[in-house]
Amino acid sequence: MRIITAVLYLAAFFGLPAAYAQFQYINPKPNSTYRNTTTSIILRNGSFIDKNSLDPNYISIQGTVSGSHASSVILSDDNKTILIYPTTSFAEGEKVDIFVSDGFRKQSGEIIHGVSFSFQTHPHYSPSDLQSIKDALTACSEFVTSLSSESQESGIREQCYLPEYNIYSSGAEWEGDIFFYNFRLNNPICYARTIMNNQGDSIYGGFSNKQGLDFKINYNGYLTYYNELDSSFLMADSTYTVVKEFFMGNGYFPDSHEFLVFPNGHSFMFCYDVHPNIDLSQYGGSDSADVTGLVIQELDASNNVIFEWSSWDHFEIDDMVYWQPITGDQVDYVHGNSMELDFDGNLLLSSRHLSEITKIDLSTGDIIWRMGGENNQFTFINDPDTSVYFSGQHDFRRLDNGNYTMFNNANKMQEEASTVKEYVLDQDAKTATLVWSYKHPQVNGHNVFSDAMGSAQRLPNGNTFINYGLVLDVAQPFPRFTEVDSAGNIVWEVNYIEDSANYYSYRAYKFIWERCASPIDSGFITTNIGTDTADFSWGLPNYASSYIFQYKINTATDWISIAVSENLISLGDLLPETIYQWRIQTICTIFNDSSEYSDIQEFTTLSTELNAVSSNSASFKLYPNPASEYVVFSFDISQNDLVTATLVNELGEVIAEAQWKASTGRNQQIFSLASIPPGIYVCRLKCNKWLSYQLLEIQKP
Repeated sequence: MRIITAVLYLAAFFGLPAAYAQFQYINPKPNSTYRNTTTSIILRNGSFIDKNSLDPNYISIQGTVSGSHASSVILSDDNKTILIYPTTSFAEGEKVDIFVSDGFRKQSGEIIHGVSFSFQTHPHYSPSDLQSIKDALTACSEFVTSLSSESQESGIREQCYLPEYNIYSSGAEWEGDIFFYNFRLNNPICYARTIMNNQGDSIYGGFSNKQGLDFKINYNGYLTYYNELDSSFLMADSTYTVVKEFFMGNGYFPDSHEFLVFPNGHSFMFCYDVHPNIDLSQYGGSDSADVTGLVIQELDASNNVIFEWSSWDHFEIDDMVYWQPITGDQVDYVHGNSMELDFDGNLLLSSRHLSEITKIDLSTGDIIWRMGGENNQFTFINDPDTSVYFSGQHDFRRLDNGNYTMFNNANKMQEEASTVKEYVLDQDAKTATLVWSYKHPQVNGHNVFSDAMGSAQRLPNGNTFINYGLVLDVAQPFPRFTEVDSAGNIVWEVNYIEDSANYYSYRAYKFIWERCASPIDSGFITTNIGTDTADFSWGLPNYASSYIFQYKINTATDWISIAVSENLISLGDLLPETIYQWRIQTICTIFNDSSEYSDIQEFTTLSTELNAVSSNSASFKLYPNPASEYVVFSFDISQNDLVTATLVNELGEVIAEAQWKASTGRNQQIFSLASIPPGIYVCRLKCNKWLSYQLLEIQKP
């Protein structure tokens, strides 16, 4: 063990403040409580990390009950996040001290100074406590059924059918298909993952009483939905075959409300985190309540938890809205129901029982701002609602136009009429300007009010698709799904006729359902661009069996087509300094079908000057590579010479240049990258008698 570790241990022992300055994010959060006994340790400095420096000998983990813990250390696929996995679990109700000594390095070679911090695991829970946790999670459900568990188990239909319904269509609705999880809560119980078209014709029905909530096409192009049987999310391809199952880490089990998964394989989930026997008497509540918080996780493509955020560290229990009782034996004070990545890559969280939208910094875990609820920081402009602008809301989403929408349930507002609201947010000035809203016309003199659930989706043609969730006033023929245009005109609507009192949908969406789809644009990659060569790869669409790769010079009319069986190809015999275009078509043999061609991608081959062969008089190396702050040019020359180093981007443009007087033998020169944007570059090293070059990848924190 290194000496610095002992110094850090003594500092913690004598109560000296821990230093966190070298790490912008630490999990568990220092001095946090209620942590699971199987938690991992997450450290993020903000810079790219040299993975070869991640020696577990730099780490000491001490539990006051469990003692010393060995660990393994890996680097996440973002090359920034250090993941420490203790080899044995912690004990319940103990303090855990973490000591990290100096030794981890950035890719620049700079040493990262160590850190020490502590956290507390949750107390021991008896069998009755565990039952209380289970009961509290059941109570968190947004709907209440009077059925006993026996009648639910005995009365489940093997197949479900939609109730009779009416569809109004103006012909101005968007062409997509409707995705929803339809569930019926009286005997016989009926749950169905459903896809139907605008005419009401069934495209797909998947019948399961435990699998299907939040059924949608996710950001990576695959179908996803919640699996209550295993407390996980399932991902299926366009044949509806499950291809992957997603679990939370660190001993948590995801809740059904939200799941995000992206083309890079990263995913977001959250869980409702219940802890019993919490004293709420200071708030006028029970001295032994079962309190439900929220834990959010981001996982990388290898299912490592790289970000974790707990409401216990950031929210107060009395932040909860007044219409949720704090005096009961079970208190659900957050009730998160949607997550969304904002344009800057940070996380937007909607919490129903706070009536709040919270923006969370994914680099640090800090709260950036809070909108709505008891801790509102925003001024609302042009919103006719006063004092309370939204309540019990769901489905907060960012739009391509830069605005944000939500489904406002309007619980306990002056007028209980559910609405969709679109805001322009000035996140610096903290203003929210209402620019569009929709409230359904009354039905037989009654407002359309969704007590819980609900969603609103802005469609590509500017229409808005609305799901009304849990409508308890079933005496009126209220709509289930409504599509309106930008002027608020109803262009498409569904009303259930038969047994409408017992059918609900948490969310509903409209998507173009291409069972054989072209690759997602964000998956296209062009690498190793030379003067006459380039490599190409793209994401895997649903159930692709092969592809047609097409390319051409950008000014040409005709495409050159190549059939390929994998999602990659290398080209040769290209022209130098030439702009090329390429695109992909997916072939799906199982459906005897093919996709439309993808959007066109472009790249430019390099200059012929880079065809020069390196002389034996130069041995040119770059390090670190990838680099972020600087790169070192290391080379040998046979005689004194003036050497020119040039950085060339993928378009063949010179981005930076420097000259040095080099001496015979080994030379090393530092080249600053402070002003160079991230990307792939050619580093060209030239003197009077030779030319040599290397590819360099620049990454920025």
